[in-house]
Amino acid sequence: MTRSSHLNAESQAELTRIVRRICQKGKGILAADETPMAMEDRFQNLNITNSDENRRLYRQLLFTTPKSEISSLSAVILQHETVYQKLDDGRDFIQAVNDIGIVPGITLDKGWRAIPGHPGEVFTQGLDDLDARCKTYKSLGLHFAKWRMAITIQGETVPSKTMIDEGVRSLALYALICQTNGIVPIVEPDISRIGDHSWQRQQEVFELVNNKLYEVLKDYGVFIEGTILKCSMVTAGKTNAQGATPQQVGRATRASLNRSVPVSVAGIFFLSGGLSELESTANLNAINAPALLNDELGMPPWQLSFCFGRALQDSCRRAWAGQEARVSQGQAQFIKRVALNGKAALGQYQPEDE
Repeated sequence: MTRSSHLNAESQAELTRIVRRICQKGKGILAADETPMAMEDRFQNLNITNSDENRRLYRQLLFTTPKSEISSLSAVILQHETVYQKLDDGRDFIQAVNDIGIVPGITLDKGWRAIPGHPGEVFTQGLDDLDARCKTYKSLGLHFAKWRMAITIQGETVPSKTMIDEGVRSLALYALICQTNGIVPIVEPDISRIGDHSWQRQQEVFELVNNKLYEVLKDYGVFIEGTILKCSMVTAGKTNAQGATPQQVGRATRASLNRSVPVSVAGIFFLSGGLSELESTANLNAINAPALLNDELGMPPWQLSFCFGRALQDSCRRAWAGQEARVSQGQAQFIKRVALNGKAALGQYQPEDE
């Protein structure tokens, strides 16, 4: 067990219990933490008005899906707005999440601002009042949180050392504050796919960032067993001519995790990073492919699963289209994607399952 100077044994045990509830074999996390601004982007192509009521109705669709049909979910990340909304039956959304047997969490970062003198690079905001917000969210029944470090790749010089150092320092401070308040921190170094970089270049950045992240987390005394990693898959940039096959993604991602993530981390959950639903599921399956267990990569010491937003919801939103009469169609698509990604988290997905 890692050293933690700021937590007693009881606090460490509580964090470990939460982590174990989330990191279950074949189960993943639903990222339903899109901001109202982000939902504008999700809704506009479907001609859905981006009102607080429509956002409430859409998330009600998700969290009234029958519990037995979404057994491959262990947790959900909520948005601040959603925490204070209620379902038609009067229950708040936290209660609805608990009723379907999954762990509720919250996004704690407050977005990004440009780093002066570092074109294309940003730092994450939200540390100033984080302790107070953690206390409030914990009192409401939210047991884990997420903080995103946004990383871009531009040639061989970006990300810069300044950006990486600032990003992992913020993640470490966030993790300390969360753990002090009984909240499990998800640390999220998110490497953007915008650009023409190769998967080999992304692999270099992936290992550089994660090695630095865990060095700093340990230096700050973060209880590593009481954290979860959410990270990008090792993929090529969107405009890279060669791209990357699922098999290349699976092998490169697994190799890089072996080189950069401590075995004391219980679970690693991958973000989709703008990949389509089918690409995200195929890549996740390749990461968990049984063939990788029989070569030099060996058995992974972590649960390797999904923390998807769009890759669980795009077809659901299209089927719903903002219409009350189409709630069941939307839920059917949501159920399908949850089930398929549950299979992929076990390395059991087949394209013909679609």
